[in-house]
This record gives sequence, structure tokens and C-alpha cells, in this order.
Amino acid sequence: MSASPENLVAILVMALAAMAAKGGGFIAMRWLGRHRFVTALLDHAPGAVLVSAAIVPLAQTGGAFIVGAVVAAVMTRKVGGFTPGLFGGVGAVALARWAGLA
Repeated sequence: MSASPENLVAILVMALAAMAAKGGGFIAMRWLGRHRFVTALLDHAPGAVLVSAAIVPLAQTGGAFIVGAVVAAVMTRKVGGFTPGLFGGVGAVALARWAGLA
């Protein structure tokens, strides 16, 4: 397997951009501190990530994805965390597809 020089440069630039973004976040948190707005934003970020990842399949296909979204929302709320909701939603979609729901 070989890669062209353009691909390797693109990968290197993307890695540098990712490290710069992460470092910039740490620097910004040093300057901003833990204000109420920043704390609220960070507390709600996992839910926003889950919704943004799930809305496209829900709008385009439905069926198994709607089942997964409902299970994910309930598990996130009742079990109390992003990770159980994520795994529950993925598992529910897999089970619904296995059961024949499109």
C-alpha cells in the first residue's frame, strides 16, 4: 500500500489543525475559566452531539432509526449519561433492523 505525497501532506495538516484546535480549547478555558455559561454549554454538549448525529437518519429513513432515537433518549434520561444512551440507541437500531424494520 502506498500513499501519494498530497495525501500525506493533507493528513499532516489535518493532524496539526486538530492539535491546534485542542490546544486552543485548553488556552481558552484558562482565560475563560469555569463561568456559568461555559459550564452549562459543556453540560449540554453531549446531548447536542447525539441529536445532531441522529437527526439526518431520522429525517431520511425513519423506522429503525426512530426506535433507536426513542431508546437513546429514554436511556440517556433514565440511566443518566450520554454513553448508555448512545449504546442503547445503536443496539436498538441493530435489533430493529434484525427484526425486519427498515
